Formats: sequence, C-alpha cells, structure tokens
Amino acid sequence: MKKQRSIVTQTVMRVSGVFITAIILLTIVFTIFIGRYMRDNILRSKEEQLVTVADTLDSRLKSMEEPFVTLAGYTPAVRLLRGHYKLYSAEWMQAIRSVDTFLTNMNLFSDYITDVLFIQPDSTVVYSMNDILRSGYDYVNADWFQEALANKTFVRYASPHGRDHMYENKGPYRTITAFFPVYQSDLLIGYILMECDLSKLTDFFSAQQMSDSGFLILDEDNRMILDYKNGRSWSDQVEEEFLDSLKEGDCGATQNDQSVYIAKKLSNRWTMVSENSLAIIIQPIMQLLTVAALLMAVVLIFLVLISAYNSHLIKRPFNALIQRIVSYDGSRSTDISGFEHAPQELAVIRSRFEEMADHMNDLINDVYVAKLKQKEAELEALTNQINPHFLYNVFQLIQAKAVLSDNLEIEEMIQALSRMMRYTMERKRESVSLKEELEYTDDYLMFYKKRFTQMFTYEISCDPELYDCQTCKFVLQPVVENCFKHALKNRTGGVIAIRVWKEEKDILILVRDNGCGMGKEALEALRCRLNGQAEAGGIGIINTNARLRLTYGEEYGITIDSRESEYTEVTLRIPYETV
Repeated sequence: MKKQRSIVTQTVMRVSGVFITAIILLTIVFTIFIGRYMRDNILRSKEEQLVTVADTLDSRLKSMEEPFVTLAGYTPAVRLLRGHYKLYSAEWMQAIRSVDTFLTNMNLFSDYITDVLFIQPDSTVVYSMNDILRSGYDYVNADWFQEALANKTFVRYASPHGRDHMYENKGPYRTITAFFPVYQSDLLIGYILMECDLSKLTDFFSAQQMSDSGFLILDEDNRMILDYKNGRSWSDQVEEEFLDSLKEGDCGATQNDQSVYIAKKLSNRWTMVSENSLAIIIQPIMQLLTVAALLMAVVLIFLVLISAYNSHLIKRPFNALIQRIVSYDGSRSTDISGFEHAPQELAVIRSRFEEMADHMNDLINDVYVAKLKQKEAELEALTNQINPHFLYNVFQLIQAKAVLSDNLEIEEMIQALSRMMRYTMERKRESVSLKEELEYTDDYLMFYKKRFTQMFTYEISCDPELYDCQTCKFVLQPVVENCFKHALKNRTGGVIAIRVWKEEKDILILVRDNGCGMGKEALEALRCRLNGQAEAGGIGIINTNARLRLTYGEEYGITIDSRESEYTEVTLRIPYETV
C-alpha cells in the first residue's frame, strides 16, 4: 500500500504551493505590466523626439512660405516679373536694390536659404541673390519644376535636386526649392523661387537624440527626400495606406516584424518617419525579464528552504502525539518527549487526550447503560402505539351505522375526519400534491363551519392544472387556524378566501380574511418574527415560514399584509414542481 503523506506535510506543501504559485503569477503579471509600460514609454519618448524635430522642420519650411505672399504684392517685385523695367536701367537698378532691402528687412537670409529668384513664365531670371546662375537654364521645363508644378498646394515644393542651373555645380549639398506662382488679374506673370540647402535645413537633426535606426523624410507621393543616418534605399518599409491616412499635423505609429515606425505629417504634405528597431525596444524589457526570473528563482529557493524547516518543526510534536494515540492502552502516560517546544494548541490536545484516557472506561459504561434504557423506552412506546388501521376500521364502522340510521350529516363528517386522520398519520411522504393539501384544508374548514355556522363562510379557488404541484404538508392549516384565533374571534359574517395561481416559475397561495386586521406596529413586529428563527414547540405560521425557506430557499416562504379593521392577507410562495 502506498504510504500517505501526513496532514502536516500536505498542509505545508499546499501553503508553499499557494505562495509559490502566487509569486510566479505576480511576477508574470508584474513583468508584463512593467514591460508594456516600458515599451509605451520608449515609444512615447521616440514620438516626442520625432514631433520636436518635425515641428522644427515644419517651422523652417513655414518661414520660407510666409514671405511669398508679401513679395507677390510688393510693387518692385511685380514690375520686375512683368518686365516693366529696361535691363540695367536706373529704374531697374533701383527696383533690384528695393527688393534686396525688402528681403533684408524681412530677416529672410537664414544660413539654409541659398537663393531667392524671380522667374518669368519663359524661364527668364529677372532677380537673383546670386550672380552664378547659368544663363538660358530652362527652369520651367526642368523635371523637378514640372513635378512640383503638378501639385495644387499654396506653395509648391520641388523634391531635392542638383544645382545644374549654376555655373559651378560642385556644391556638396542638394537643393530644395519652394516656389510660388504670381498672378495679376488671373494672368500668370511669373514665379518666386526660394532655394535652400537641404543639409543645412536639417543640420539641427544631429543635435537631437534621434532613433537608433534613423528616420526618413518623404514627399507627398511617399518618395524619399532624405534618409538621415542610414543611407538606405527607400523600398516601401511603411505601408502607404498608413501614410496616406495621416492628415496635416497628425502623428501615428505602425510596425512590421523588425521595426516600429512613427510618422508625422508636415504642413507641406511631407511626412517625417522615425524607424525604431524592435530589437532595441525589447532589449530593456528582456533585461527586466532576466532580472525578474533570477529574483523569482532566489525567492522560490528561499521559500522551499523555509517550508522544509517549518515542516520539520511542526511535524515533531505531531508525530509524538500520533505515537501516543497509536500506543494508547487505556492508561495515562507522563512521557512528554517531543513536546518540549510544541505549539500551545498541540499541548492542549495532548493534555485533553490524557484526561480523556482517564475517563474513557466510565464513558463506555455510561453509553452502554444509556443504550439499554433507550431500548427499553422504545419497546414501551411500541407497546403503547395504536395501529392506525384499527382507527380507520372504527371510523368505517361508525360511518356504516350513520348510513343505516339515514344520518347523512354524520356520515359526511365521519368521512372528512377519516380523510384528515389518514392525511395526518401518513408520515412516509415529505411532500404532497397541492390538491391533497387543499382537500385537507377544505375538511378542516368544514368542521369549523359545522361548529360555528354564523361565524364565517369560505371559498377555495385553484386552477385544476396546478393540482399536481408539490408542496410541504400542513402549510395552509396553521394560516387558516390564525384566522379563527385572531382575525374572526368573537365575530360573525366573516369571509375566508383561498386563491391559488401561477406566477412565472412559482405558485402563490393567498389566504385572505375580512377580520380585525393589524396596525402598522403589530404588522412590523410579526414580519420581524417571520424573518427570525423558527420557534420551538409548535407548527404555527412562524415555523411554517421557516419550513418553507429551509425546503425551497430564502426567496420562498410567507409574506403578510394587513390593514386594521379591514383585512389580513397571508401569501405563501413555493416553486412550481411536479412529480
């Protein structure tokens, strides 16, 4: 036979198991929560960095846009575009100086703005801040110009392009050109171009702690304008649906198997995208998991050692107590080895066990004598019992005499009494049908009616479909008896109405009388008694309510409503159950 573990060992193992499981679960939950918190914080920090850089770039781009409207309405600039002045004339020179002064006053000359040009529709340059432009360069038909011209934005932006429109195209930078079509009376008179050095425009990026994997600037067609840090070839790393869903100023995030991309749409419809490697984001989380696993392992080892030590301390006095019980021979023992450091509870158990050993023989004798007396009492009770069948036979004999004497009233009463005796003395069934309970109550009321003819009348109303519903025995008789003892006492013309109906899954039995009723205080006192404990020594309405609740549950039982000098209603609620 397999050796069973002691209760002490089982208890220690269970408690330790609960603690270990709780620690593991708490560690897992804590790690998941902290991991998500760290991931969200890292991504939030990356997003804030991107927003800072994007807003700075957006601000610089907007600073290039604002002068366009002012220049388009500046008279010398408009006259230059319309060819109003003769080349190198005094008026032309004055207009050039006026534009230079105007641009200087606007603080437009940032280090990243390399040139401002006025170009007529035929690509003729009528103003430039630099004197190193190639003559005859066809700006309007250049690919980068036509591509930007197709956009319908307020200010058109050309993608980064070379400096082939200058005499010396050896600059170490690429150019971004923003231009603004100038109209007069709906007639295009030219363009104002503003060129800036892309590397200087984005020089502040190096001062920011940008993402480890770099970032991209895309034009409105999601083509790469600038790849900061990595020099990669843009090949749809980010879903275009995600990029197209962003509106101006929006910031969003998406990810694939390797990276998380955070994007922000600029005011000129460009998009700045920050690429963040998942491996770098997960790295601190994995470090946290490693620390948590090591910490959990240390705690588990500590718990196992503590559990083993406590098990040894607890088992020693238990084993001594078990040994004493197993070796008990009816005599008292004074050996206390193993109990030197026993808990108080075990010491009390050992002391009480020894006291029990002193009185065991006396208790055995007392129990033996008590059983003998009980057998004698049962035998005496059996000899005094009257066979119920004898009573039934006597009732049948009296009924036969009443029939022979042609006394139908006595015959009816004997039949009713016989039914009531049979119903009362049948103890094998715990529940009866509603029909049987109502028939017993009807016989009970009939006897009262025979005795007090002027005291009351009664009626019983029940749908025959509910007759098979099961209920406890004798639940109506105590309620009806209360009508005679309290409501209709010393009165005439009383009415007792019993009505039965089904309400959803329950059966309701209403017993109503038109007796003296109860005042509010008496009614509240009776309701409090109903909600209390059953009362000893009776089968009254309090005990009937307790029986119903005990049998069917707390939602069932008796409720009472009454109005002084008018009526009393007692409602019994039982579940609808059939055999």
